[in-house]
Amino acid sequence: MKHILPFLASFIFCLASATAKQSPNIIVVMTDDQGHGDLSITGNPLLKTPHIDSLAKDGAWLTHFYVNPVCTPTRAALMTGRYPQRTRAYDTYVSRAQMDPEEITIAERLKEQGYNTGIFGKWHLGDCYPMRPSDQGFDQSLIHMGGGLCQPADPIENNNRYTNPVLSHNNKQVQSTGYCTDVYFDHAIKFITKAHRTGKPFFVYLTPNAPHGPFHDVPKKNYKHFKGKTKDDKTARIFAMVENIDENMGRLLKHLDEKKLTQNTLVIFMTDNGPNGSRHNKPFRGIKGQVTEGGVRTAFFARWPEKIKAGHRNATNAAHIDLFPTFLAMAGGEKPGKIDGKSILPLLTGETPSSTVVIPSSAGNSVWFPVTGNYPQKPTRSASPRTFGCFDSQQIRERKPTLLASTLKRSLPCLSNTTVGSLTLQRLVRMPLHLVGSL
Repeated sequence: MKHILPFLASFIFCLASATAKQSPNIIVVMTDDQGHGDLSITGNPLLKTPHIDSLAKDGAWLTHFYVNPVCTPTRAALMTGRYPQRTRAYDTYVSRAQMDPEEITIAERLKEQGYNTGIFGKWHLGDCYPMRPSDQGFDQSLIHMGGGLCQPADPIENNNRYTNPVLSHNNKQVQSTGYCTDVYFDHAIKFITKAHRTGKPFFVYLTPNAPHGPFHDVPKKNYKHFKGKTKDDKTARIFAMVENIDENMGRLLKHLDEKKLTQNTLVIFMTDNGPNGSRHNKPFRGIKGQVTEGGVRTAFFARWPEKIKAGHRNATNAAHIDLFPTFLAMAGGEKPGKIDGKSILPLLTGETPSSTVVIPSSAGNSVWFPVTGNYPQKPTRSASPRTFGCFDSQQIRERKPTLLASTLKRSLPCLSNTTVGSLTLQRLVRMPLHLVGSL
C-alpha cells in the first residue's frame, strides 16, 4: 500500500498536468487609435510591420471585424461580451468611461477555469475601487490611469511623458524605465514566463496606449525612419509608434517560441477603433469617432497553430462582443446567459455559420450597429451634418419601419423596457446608423 499511494499521487498529478495543458493560452494585443491602414499587410506604402503581419499569414484574418468608434465601449464589450450600453461604459467622458462593477469580465471567468490573468497597458474602464483591473479578475496589472498618459487622470509626477512613465502596478504608483510600449511588453513577457512555470494557462490582455496622442514623445530611433517622408509630422510620429509596436510584437512572438508555447497559444491582434486622424486607411472612409467603415472596422488577426490553418481568411461579420464567448469556449467554460456575443471559433477554423451581429455604440450623438448580410456600402447624405457618411436612417425607416423598430428594441438596452413606436423612431432618425448587412 505504501508503494501504491505515491504511484497514485504521481498519476493524479500527471493527469492534472495533462488536463491543464489542454487549455490554450490566450494573448490579446489591442492597440490604441491604430487604423486598419496602419499596417504593411493592409497596403500602407511606408510602414513595415512584419511581425504583426505574420499573425495573418500564419493564422486567420477576419476581414469584417467591427468595434466601436471610440475606445471605452470597445474595451467594455471585449471584457464582457455585452453591448457597451448594458455595461454603462459607452463613451469616453461624462463618467461613461467607467464600467458597472457588477459586470462579469472574461478575466474573472478565465480565473474560474484556472488561468493566470494579467493586463498591461490601457484599461480605461475605471480607476477606483471596485472598477480597477484587480477588482475585475486580473491577478497582475500594470496600467496607466484614465484614458491615456498625458491626460487628466495621469499623475502629476509623470510630467507628460511616454518615456519613463509613472504607472500603476497592482494599484501602487511606480516609476518605470523605458518607452511606455516597451515597458508593457517587458512586463507581459515576464508575466508569461512566471505563469508558464505554474503549469497553468495564462490570459494576457496587452493594450498599449500607442499610437494614441499626444505625439511629442515617440521612440526616437523609429521616428528617424519616417521624419520628412509623410504628409505631416504628426503622421511620421504615429508611424514611429506603430513600428515600435511591431518590434515589440516580434519580441513577444520570439519569447513564445523560446518557451515552446507557440503551438497552444492563441495570439490576437486588433485595434480599438479607427485611426486618430486622416491618413492612409484604404479602402475605407472615416476615422476614429465616426460611424463609417474607417471608424469601426479593424484589422483582426488570430494565430493558434494547433487549431487554425495558416493563411485562412473569413469575410463573415464578427465583433468585439464575440471574444468573451470565444475565449470561454476555448477554456472549457459554460457560456453565461446574459451576453450578446457568440463564439467565433468556427470562423477561425474554417466554418462560416450564419449569424446576426447587432452592436449599438454611442459616441456623443452617434449610434451604429452592423447586421450580417451583404448590404451595399453606398452611404447617403442626410440633412444633418452629423449623419454625413452614414446610412440615412430616415430612408431605412421608410423602407422597413417594422423590422427597424424590432431591431432597435432588441438591441438597444435603453429601449428594452419601452415600446418602440413612431415617436421614438422619429427621434432616432436624427442619429447616424452604420449598417453592414441588410435588414
